[in-house]
Amino acid sequence: MTKTIILACVGGLTTSMLVERIHEVIYRDKLNYSFYSVGITGVDNLKNVDVLLLSPQLAYLEEKAKANLDIPVAVISDEDFENMRGEEVLKQGIELLG
Repeated sequence: MTKTIILACVGGLTTSMLVERIHEVIYRDKLNYSFYSVGITGVDNLKNVDVLLLSPQLAYLEEKAKANLDIPVAVISDEDFENMRGEEVLKQGIELLG
């Protein structure tokens, strides 16, 4: 079964570029994960999601998201986000899945 990991940032644009890098790794390694990006307004309407990763700008929402969503939530490191390290962000999401 495919696991779904959502990346959220303020507008969804920066994370969509990061998702492209992640999809390259998923395709290369033939992994069974779905990655999507959403803007801040989409976070409250998430359904059928296994993990939520927040951009560093949304770190202030981490505790609220953990309280409101019954899924693992974490913040992407500044370094991984700024350098568009798709493979590292993918690893972070997979680790949160357990």
